[in-house]
Amino acid sequence: MTDADKTTLNEIIRRVHNLNGEQKNEILNILKSWQTGRQREYQRLEAKTGVDIVVGDSLIKTTAKDLSASGIYINTSGKFTANKDVRIVFSVPGYEKPFKLHGLIVRVEQNGMAVRFENITPYFKQILDDVIWENKDPDKD
Repeated sequence: MTDADKTTLNEIIRRVHNLNGEQKNEILNILKSWQTGRQREYQRLEAKTGVDIVVGDSLIKTTAKDLSASGIYINTSGKFTANKDVRIVFSVPGYEKPFKLHGLIVRVEQNGMAVRFENITPYFKQILDDVIWENKDPDKD
């Protein structure tokens, strides 16, 4: 995010903060309408970050294709099955500490698998979502 983008975002936040409740709801509805058909619960970031994942007794070192505060897509060609619990460790640019999370394999494809984070606290989910927003290219969806 450029300095100009940060300045604009700060001004938007300041101005929205000064609105009354009804006006804030109106702005929220406008934002939602602009994103119809493109919204996700959490923003997704293309991430070529290293990932360590433990499936059963196996440790796999690979990379992520993308991630959000609710899950991660991992590049792998191994044979995996859905509904398996995993442990996962990865880093995100702009955040010093690695994320160490539990997850569930929700989809397996030829070149990778999707893992949904399980038992992630709202606090860490918000940190992850904030870091993703800070790294997100606004021209990519």
